[in-house]
Amino acid sequence: MSVMTLDPKKLLPDVEMIARAAGAEIMKYYNGEKDPKLEIKKDGSPVTNADKCAEEIIMPALAALTPGIPIVSEEAFERGDIPDVSKGTFWTVDPIDGTKEFMNRTGAFVVAISLVVDGKPVLGAIYHPAFDLMYVAAGPGTAEKIDAEGVRHKLQADNVKTDDVRVLMNESSTDMLPVKGYLSKQFGDAARIDSKPGILRAMQVAENSADASVIYPLNREGRTKWWDVAPGHAIVEAAGGKVTGVDGKEIRYDAPDFQVPPVISISPRQVAQRNDNGAKPKTPG
Repeated sequence: MSVMTLDPKKLLPDVEMIARAAGAEIMKYYNGEKDPKLEIKKDGSPVTNADKCAEEIIMPALAALTPGIPIVSEEAFERGDIPDVSKGTFWTVDPIDGTKEFMNRTGAFVVAISLVVDGKPVLGAIYHPAFDLMYVAAGPGTAEKIDAEGVRHKLQADNVKTDDVRVLMNESSTDMLPVKGYLSKQFGDAARIDSKPGILRAMQVAENSADASVIYPLNREGRTKWWDVAPGHAIVEAAGGKVTGVDGKEIRYDAPDFQVPPVISISPRQVAQRNDNGAKPKTPG
């Protein structure tokens, strides 16, 4: 399938099935049907045979769905399988985002897939297999949460007014000095930090259960790999939210290190309220 004929909305049902198939395999390890074996990668992060088996389901399925479109997948990338993405169109795959949580049996892990076209995510699918929840989007107005009964709930701005702004981040791994300055300029005294691990932060923003989230790691100069950000980026913006760098600039997926700079996601509710009030996010500086 050529880039010219890609239609994210038509691709999404197949991507949902692929994510569910990977999730079903992961749950065999999580539920004890298969034995999860832990390894430590060169960067010190964990990986299991469940990650690898999920990736072995996802990558061939995406390759068959869109022949010729490169796939940037976390475990393959770490093994040195780095595709040519210079044309700006590619898939990102994180077969298990939250491997530590998977091993600790907290349930807080997901399968995350995105399609990037011209350096921007146009499709996102995040599947939470332990609770059979899926979040998907393929363009403006298409963001949905699919519950365990298969009911699809549209994600969009609501009319709930809030005085406090609930901002999600993992304080223990965040460069807090620039973040606190940024939040003060963005939200004044309204910002209330809720320290959370990163697995489902973007989804809470997309469904308005949080007002914003920030990803600004202490290491890597605040930069984050594409597969950790692009799926949530696609879903938040399709729901009517906004995703930018903390410098206020557009986030593009075209850097040679396969990473994006520090990111803030703002909920559809917050964006709508700002538009109603004639206010816009401020740019620090």
